[in-house]
Order: sequence, then structure tokens, then C-alpha cells
Amino acid sequence: MAAAEDPGSVTDDVDRVERDWRREQPDVDVSSIGIVSRVWRVGRHLEQQRKAQLDRFGTDRGSLDVLAMLRRSGPPFRRTAGELTRSALITSGGVSQRLDKLEKAGLVTRHVDTADRRRVDVELTAAGVELVDSVLAGLMEHDSRVLDDALTGPEQDRLRQLLRKLLLTLEPPEDHLDAK
Repeated sequence: MAAAEDPGSVTDDVDRVERDWRREQPDVDVSSIGIVSRVWRVGRHLEQQRKAQLDRFGTDRGSLDVLAMLRRSGPPFRRTAGELTRSALITSGGVSQRLDKLEKAGLVTRHVDTADRRRVDVELTAAGVELVDSVLAGLMEHDSRVLDDALTGPEQDRLRQLLRKLLLTLEPPEDHLDAK
């Protein structure tokens, strides 16, 4: 749909699902289907597109998450494994597996703290920085094109605000060190 097209004049599959449920269950408020199903479906489409893009770079979402956390931290692009675990919202074993893979690929190095052997710092290598920077540029260009084709600038701003408001009810700020 073009940004100038009137969204009220076109129906989609979600409209049909909502209409069918209203017919079959008139005593149940099914209006949330119009939001939740669309958010879920948009997310699924974007995830499939993102996966295809990451495949072209020879990486995946989990690896990119870790690399991007390190890159966003600024020079020297270093964080503790514990910080990465908390930010990634996965188990320490999951982060450890990702780090093993990334270290073998030459994208990160790990450094054990000599004073506290439980502390491991993870640092992005030059190759890791180069990969993140090239992947990020491509992803942002693609995402901007998708959004610009569907929504005007003010619509994107409003959607960003509304999605933030919704997400904050599901992920209160104190639950996260770092947004992805």
C-alpha cells in the first residue's frame, strides 16, 4: 500500500478473520484481533525479510544481537559476558554458545579478568565492527524503504510512539538494561 492510499478503503485477511469471529461469537469483543494479529503478522513478515538479509551476510539474528550490543557500547566495544547475558534476555549458556561461535569466526575476543576469574570481558574485533557496520547499513536501508512505502513521516512517528507505549506495558523499563 502506498503512503497516500486511504487504508480505510482496503480490507485485509485480518478484517475477514475479525468479521467471521463477530458473526460466530457476537457476545465476545474481538476487536483486539485487528491490532494483535496485525502486529504479529507484520513482525513475522519483517523477521522473514531480516533473516534473508542476514543469510546473505552469513550471520543470524542471535549473533548479530551480541555483535550489535558490543558495537553500540562504543570504543573499545567491550562488555562483560554478564552484561551481554542480561541484555540478550537468554541464558548464560545461550550467550556462551553464541560467543564460542563468534570467537571462532574471529568477530570477538574474550578476556578473563585476572583479579576475578568469574568476570569475562568480550570485545568486538575489527572484523566484527566491519560486519556489524555493513549489516546495519543494509538493514536500516531496507527497513526505511518498507516503512516509507507504507507510512508517511508523521504516521511513522505516531506508530513509534504507540508501539513504545504498548511495549512499556509488557516490558517495564526496570526489566531491561538495554533495548534492542
